[in-house]
Amino acid sequence: MVLDRSLYEYVMEHCLDVIGSTVPEEQPFPHILLKGIFPDDIFQKLLDAYPPSDGFVKANPKHHSNEYGGSTRQRMTLCESSLETLPHKDHVLWSTVRAAISSTGFRNAIFSKLSTGLCRRFGTDREELQRIPAFPRGQLYSETEGYRIAPHPDTREKIVTMQFAFPGDDSLEDVGTEFYTRSLNPLHFLREPRGFSISRTMPFLPNHAYAFSVLNDFGLKSWHGRSTIPPMNRVRNTLLHIWYAEPDDTDPELNEYRQFLEAPIIRRKSA
Repeated sequence: MVLDRSLYEYVMEHCLDVIGSTVPEEQPFPHILLKGIFPDDIFQKLLDAYPPSDGFVKANPKHHSNEYGGSTRQRMTLCESSLETLPHKDHVLWSTVRAAISSTGFRNAIFSKLSTGLCRRFGTDREELQRIPAFPRGQLYSETEGYRIAPHPDTREKIVTMQFAFPGDDSLEDVGTEFYTRSLNPLHFLREPRGFSISRTMPFLPNHAYAFSVLNDFGLKSWHGRSTIPPMNRVRNTLLHIWYAEPDDTDPELNEYRQFLEAPIIRRKSA
């Protein structure tokens, strides 16, 4: 098992402190914006170890292709079969960070901050949120100019959507995910995104992340998306981390992570 216990504890302590000090926001739907989510030194290591493009595959070419047929969005599943192709130190780094953000403690901290939306969706109180079955999985994405995704609330198979930004500097601040509200203003039907007003754009800045509770009922929907990214001669690298209502075939790996991290350390006695 390629995990670093001390790194895990370091990342967890920092992440929980950041989440704990973050004030949730309710408009246009319950969400949080997390600044400095990872320790600065770990973020820089993740940035340096972001996997090369040859480990990615095209993500839904039907929807994410440019006028020349090239892909505007590529993805790599954050799982052992992908991570084991990386250099050993990068494998350890990404697996350990994956273990941290997939842990029960991390999930409970995020869910607590999004309790307004989650309690609304599940018809429960805040104390019961920890009992909601939720299965985390992540994918790394690389998106280029021309990438867009229309306003959507996410399917109900998703419980919480979280995205980590991995830019190297502040120059891509304006190309983050957009949060929307419905609009009947005729002018809003003449430009992208049609029929919506942009309530907020998540800043695409180094070591930033956001999370929101997925809502799709008659009274409130978590409308979000991204207007067409203009020419930028850069790549928008992200980690999309989502808690789902149903498990998948990567869950046994996360269970192995937990068993390894929870097992006592056995030290050999010196002769």
